[in-house]
Amino acid sequence: MQHTWTGGDLIFSYCTDGDLPEISRMLSKESVCRWLFFGPNAVEVTRSYFLPLIEGMQAALLEGRTPDHHVFTLRLHRTGEFVGQCALFPVDFSPGSYLVGYQIDDTHWGKGYGTLACRFLVYVAFAVLDGYRLNGDAVAGNTASLRVMEKCGFVREGLQRGYWHARGGCHDRVLLGLLRDDLPAGCIEPLAGAFSAR
Repeated sequence: MQHTWTGGDLIFSYCTDGDLPEISRMLSKESVCRWLFFGPNAVEVTRSYFLPLIEGMQAALLEGRTPDHHVFTLRLHRTGEFVGQCALFPVDFSPGSYLVGYQIDDTHWGKGYGTLACRFLVYVAFAVLDGYRLNGDAVAGNTASLRVMEKCGFVREGLQRGYWHARGGCHDRVLLGLLRDDLPAGCIEPLAGAFSAR
């Protein structure tokens, strides 16, 4: 199983416990967590969430198995500077269906890294894991995240009113989806060509 890829000017690699300080710092920021239903988080909260996922992924990779969860760290290719993280989480009782997630540190906003991260997840889900469906969601006011997913081919499928309670209010949740069959014929190969093994 591949551990690391490059695409654009980013390196995508399965998270390790060495990435946790930077992930924790990012998820402690109000700016980054503004549209999330969680956070800002204390370091211990972020660590207690991610560490079991990381341990499970690393054990699977060491044994040559495909992990159940796929959480990736994004770093600049030139410098190794932390940019953010992205993930694919399996959907219960639907093998081949995944929920996408991504957070970009506020120091790297506006550079197209959210879109690149989402494209990477589409590539991994369909070209590496042979999945059939991706699920996405965002707070209705998070126009940047909605735009990212739509640029990557996701289609709005529904709205759950007042779904998330965060920062003193209730927020609508927009549901999006992307089926492998939605992609134009021959689209997977060029997508795979955009991300190379390291």
